[in-house]
Amino acid sequence: MLPHRIIFASNNSAKTADVAKFFRLYGVSLINYRELIAEQTFPEETLDDQAGNAKHKALFIHDLLPDEYVLGDDSGMFLSAFPERFGLTTAREFKALSLQSVEAENQYVLDLYQAGDDRSAYLSAIFVLITPKKELLITEGRGGVAVASRASGSFGAGLDTIFLTESGKTIADLTVVQQLTYQHRGRATKQLLALLQDDVISWQANGHHIQEETGIIYGILNVSPESFYNGEHVGGLAESLLQASQQLAEGADIIEVGGQSTRPGFSELTVADEINRIVPVIQGIKAAHPYAVVAVDTYKYDVMVAAIEAGADIINDINGFTDDARKLELLSQIEVGLLSMFNPRDQELSADISRDMLSWFSKNLAVIEQAGIARERIALDPGIGYSKNSDVRQDLAMMNTVGNLKVFGRPIMTAVSNKGWAKYMFDLPKDERASLSLVAATEMYRRGAKLLRVHDVKSARQLASFVALLENAH
Repeated sequence: MLPHRIIFASNNSAKTADVAKFFRLYGVSLINYRELIAEQTFPEETLDDQAGNAKHKALFIHDLLPDEYVLGDDSGMFLSAFPERFGLTTAREFKALSLQSVEAENQYVLDLYQAGDDRSAYLSAIFVLITPKKELLITEGRGGVAVASRASGSFGAGLDTIFLTESGKTIADLTVVQQLTYQHRGRATKQLLALLQDDVISWQANGHHIQEETGIIYGILNVSPESFYNGEHVGGLAESLLQASQQLAEGADIIEVGGQSTRPGFSELTVADEINRIVPVIQGIKAAHPYAVVAVDTYKYDVMVAAIEAGADIINDINGFTDDARKLELLSQIEVGLLSMFNPRDQELSADISRDMLSWFSKNLAVIEQAGIARERIALDPGIGYSKNSDVRQDLAMMNTVGNLKVFGRPIMTAVSNKGWAKYMFDLPKDERASLSLVAATEMYRRGAKLLRVHDVKSARQLASFVALLENAH
């Protein structure tokens, strides 16, 4: 249960308004402590400890208002081209330079960037919440941004007007709901509210901690001309990189590169051909978007090795990683994420498909963990569309009972986008399945499968955002 109000430990009115707009979406009022008691002088902040700064502010006000939920924060911008000037010391630098207005601060940053080509940056927000029972909850939100050539947007009174998100817009140009996806404080808010509701599942992949709290959007980037869905539209490297950039702009958390189609009756590519398809794309995405999380859809050991060397963060294996002992030996020595799929294509399922899935994942997770791979690195795919035959009953049963997999405490994938079950149920050609796919994805999402593997990233992001806000509205 979310509290009706949270007290914000800050003397910054603009920051209070910025953070409050996110909590308001979930029906929680964020009130500045100065509405309840006189303005306070906070303890001196450090230059290198965001979490410590946020904690000290929260504790300071909680001592004065012990019966309240009290939130402290520390937000910083980190400009990669000027690490000696920016970070936790930003506000102090502005003060030392006697910059008296937001416009002057904006112009100062813009002037710095006129001399360099690297305009990348990131924003970081640490939230520390202390409950009336003195429980301590800590979350962090980061937003990858670039510094624009000029200010744009009118929201608030901060540097958000010059920070470009992946969408091509500044933070100040985005709606509040869009900022939940792109803004550092928005992301920290989502994580904090999930913690309050004991609903946090984190997927660890190559140093990335991908939070499930309001959905993980997993964009499909086919580079296989044999793909069942859009193989005929697969182009060259430049087109693939453009599509990846577009998916990130629309809110994808992960981009999955797939070079080998596994549609029913697929023909197997040689290892060399599959590597030649995917490696340039992985390297291109990482070069253009260093912060992006890239997954690879492959069941071949040698392709996995090449993909990891190229920078892949997640491996998606339709065979569950247990068909070749070299796979787990390799993955136990590194930190990439694993997406393990229940593949019933070569086996008969019983009348109780949910029991079959639970039994298979219990054994599969045990084998993977015995190899020395932490469960936090693993996500689950129930394998919808991989039935031994085109039995829609099996696909529907998997969709309906997918929530039973929540017992494993791992992200569960919804992978129903434009698949054959829509053809068999309603005789829909592949280019007319998008609406029905979204309906099916919504139902699975509500059952707990919040890792959405999709072709239409924009609609999936809107779906996840809407359902999360609807469930918290009161």
